[in-house]
Amino acid sequence: MSAVIERKNGSLTSGEFAGYLFMYGFFCIIPYKLSKGSNPSRYIFAILTAIGYLLLLAGETKGVSKLDIILTILLAPVYGFIFYRLFTSEGNSWFTQHK
Repeated sequence: MSAVIERKNGSLTSGEFAGYLFMYGFFCIIPYKLSKGSNPSRYIFAILTAIGYLLLLAGETKGVSKLDIILTILLAPVYGFIFYRLFTSEGNSWFTQHK
């Protein structure tokens, strides 16, 4: 939704909008792969999310819309809970069952 809003108000060019859609499409594949028990997908998810938050903390927000920054900050507790569930002993046993 944030990409559509930013495109409507003129903050994103057509190319940037296409890039955002590609990135969001990629991130939509990860939950599907997680639901199928793909162990590498949880590490890919963790690494990409951690890199995103580290860049945000480092102040590397040039070219990122304010709406995306706000949503990223607001969703931090949700991602914390997701990490907790993915890497607990319950999560580990679930992924080993689905090999």
